[in-house]
Amino acid sequence: MATYEEIHGKRVEVFDSDPTIDSTYEGQVWYNSATGALRTVVSFASWVAAPNMSQARRAVGGFGVQTAAVMVGGDNGAGTFFYRNVEEYNGTGFSAGTNIPEMGAPTPPNYLGLTDVGQAGTETAGVIFGGESYTRPGNMTAEYDGSAWTITGNMNNLRRGTGCGGTQTAAFACGGYDGSNRAYTEHYNGSSWTNSNAMNTAMMCANGRANLAPQTAGLVFGGSVVPGNTTRTTTEEYNGSTWAAGGALNNATLNASGGGTQTAGLKFGGGPPETSAIASTENYDGSSWTTGTNMGTLRTGCGGVGSQTAALAAGGKTTTTQNVAEEYNLSINTFTAASWASGGNYPTNIYGAAGAGNTPAGLAFGGYNGSGGVTTTSEYDGSTWTGGGALPVAKRYLTGFGTQTAALGAKGRVPTGSPSEVNTSEEYDGSSWTSGGTASVAASMLSGSGTQTSGLVFGGTTPPYTNSTEEYNGSSWTTGGNLGTAKANLSGSIGGTQTAALAFFGDDGSTPLPTNTEAYDGTSWSEQNNVPAGRFAGGGAGTQTNAYGFGGYTSPGVPNQTTSTINYNGTSWASQPSMATARGYNSGSAGTGSTGIFTIGDFPVANSTEQFTEVTETATAKTLTTG
Repeated sequence: MATYEEIHGKRVEVFDSDPTIDSTYEGQVWYNSATGALRTVVSFASWVAAPNMSQARRAVGGFGVQTAAVMVGGDNGAGTFFYRNVEEYNGTGFSAGTNIPEMGAPTPPNYLGLTDVGQAGTETAGVIFGGESYTRPGNMTAEYDGSAWTITGNMNNLRRGTGCGGTQTAAFACGGYDGSNRAYTEHYNGSSWTNSNAMNTAMMCANGRANLAPQTAGLVFGGSVVPGNTTRTTTEEYNGSTWAAGGALNNATLNASGGGTQTAGLKFGGGPPETSAIASTENYDGSSWTTGTNMGTLRTGCGGVGSQTAALAAGGKTTTTQNVAEEYNLSINTFTAASWASGGNYPTNIYGAAGAGNTPAGLAFGGYNGSGGVTTTSEYDGSTWTGGGALPVAKRYLTGFGTQTAALGAKGRVPTGSPSEVNTSEEYDGSSWTSGGTASVAASMLSGSGTQTSGLVFGGTTPPYTNSTEEYNGSSWTTGGNLGTAKANLSGSIGGTQTAALAFFGDDGSTPLPTNTEAYDGTSWSEQNNVPAGRFAGGGAGTQTNAYGFGGYTSPGVPNQTTSTINYNGTSWASQPSMATARGYNSGSAGTGSTGIFTIGDFPVANSTEQFTEVTETATAKTLTTG
């Protein structure tokens, strides 16, 4: 029997603790003398929950890769509403893309979209074709450049549920259904379609939507034959001209999704019929399929993109349509999904407080307890709140930023006065508050960013709405560039800086609520990409290039708090996991997703705390055992 040294050319290393693990250790074995165990690093597959799409739907089209994906169209599960919605995924969340063109005329409004399309390509060079609109198969082709759609040459054959793959300028479509199962194959060259040799088996709803396989090395699998809707285990491989049989799937399926290539393919989900959807994953090595790790959610007809090692599934249907998304990874790392979790309860029921710091070193102060403003200050260690030094005066609707031991509270509303907005500020040193500089503009319901010695406040109500910006140097305030839009109850990147801040959400007195986002460069504000939907009195956290907005109200004057969380990456907004509790007038913190965001409060008053962490991945060693 060969020894490890004979196989690998090296002896088993001995450590008194596990070494720092990276990909170089994959497949290597070492002995941990402290635990008396042989250890190694191996790749393993896992599905991890991702932020949901905004629209639940089945028969979703998808193209791209895991961190740059586009989900297209789909229907409501009953075939009575066809969607035009496009959603783009950047690896952390979904954001709205440009709707597909209206399909077919005349059509009722609910049939203007497309379902069950074929697709190929990337996020900025994608193509869709065929599908169903107004309850009939189509042959339309449209290209996507990341921002706009262009209709190009029609396919030669009407059909939905095609097998597909390739690129925007070299795609293939095969099989499908137009009232009967078809075996047609067509090639697309970026402008027009030409016929090629037919598949061996006529079938619909075969293959993994957004397969990365090129036109000359295609792979399709599963599908069904009508009548009877019989699901199949069939796999066919394409060389650009002819089709040949490949290894059979372990589970007969239709409406599956997947990705990869002809020699490294991935299949996930699918049916039998939707009422018995499956979560199975299978891997193809060019000749045979092996069973992999199941998805977390049973579904058929989901959008799927990616490779055998990094894929994305979104939408689909079981008994109802789904908006859930999951990421698949084959890696030495253990992936933990982004999430909100319950924290320790705040000492008092409250809303309209200010926050600073991050988990596990947070700070909250001021606010309203249902009967009046409070001077309460509390410090957070990631699980428990403890009392800190009281504010000199009770304030609510103030803003705050900085750290647990060097925070600034600015402006706000006090119990007396008409108006009761103030221009005072207070500094916290970790135990007590002292008076800071006096600003020029008295305001409440504002936001801020920065540190105790280099801070920024902006917006709010004086009343009425103000667009004022003021900068703080640790002792005095000076006027900065005005916001483009005067609004109150806005949110900001509390963990940002005086020269790199973000302002978003808020109420400017208009209906619907404004959706604009503005960035500050130390001198002036500039418009950025809009938030997906307007809201006010939400929480804000993070930095100018990694900001989070959460909770708030979705329309003025109505108690309609939301749990929605979104993230800004410096360019665009994307969805994130929702909070457990819908809340408005909740505080934010200076944290990013990696340093620990926390939020407290709600209207009416509440004391629950939630804390957010971004998706994490950690290299993981395994202990070898004998059996």
